[in-house]
Amino acid sequence: MSDDSNLTPDAARRGRKPSEEKREALIASALALFAERGVDGTATREIAARALTTERTLFKHFGSKQGLVQAVVETVSFEMMQQAAYARMREPVLFTRQAFAEWHRAFLIDRIAAARAAPDTYRVLLQELLRDRAFGTRYGARWRETVFAPLVGHLAAMQAAGMIGPGQSAEALAGAFFSLNLGYLVSRFALGADPFGAAWADDRDVQAIVTLFQATCG
Repeated sequence: MSDDSNLTPDAARRGRKPSEEKREALIASALALFAERGVDGTATREIAARALTTERTLFKHFGSKQGLVQAVVETVSFEMMQQAAYARMREPVLFTRQAFAEWHRAFLIDRIAAARAAPDTYRVLLQELLRDRAFGTRYGARWRETVFAPLVGHLAAMQAAGMIGPGQSAEALAGAFFSLNLGYLVSRFALGADPFGAAWADDRDVQAIVTLFQATCG
């Protein structure tokens, strides 16, 4: 039988499981610094220092800076989707058509505000999805379960109640919804040269996208 009391402090630390609280602190630290400086402008030692820990602990949790970046992207995108705006999709009470349009408007305004606060998010997400196939597969499976499926279910129920037309399947409508919204956000915040320039106007753009989706619903 081993006696942990004979271990040196370093050996004891090596044997401990990574702390979930420390992991969350590192993600929060990275998110704040990425928003301030961008991913490329942030060093792992700065992230660790802000979280009141060491680079060694950071690498123990995430393996590399790239692993931390992916954890931040997943945390930001899925936690935001699970907050109040998107949680409405899981409620049993159906939207009316007008209420859905109002929710869509609020949802997209919220996504634009989040992108303004952390403009690197969509660029980094797109980069990681293209760079790392395993991450893309994992992210895609979680996205379909957490985000896509609830919208399909709600749209199907609205079709069954006659609130939207039967011309397209619920899956096709959900795909159109995300194509319009994510396409806009990626074009503006990941690919656009100046996401805050005169070519973009929040209220005008949101209204156009909401109107296009309403027309798609028949």
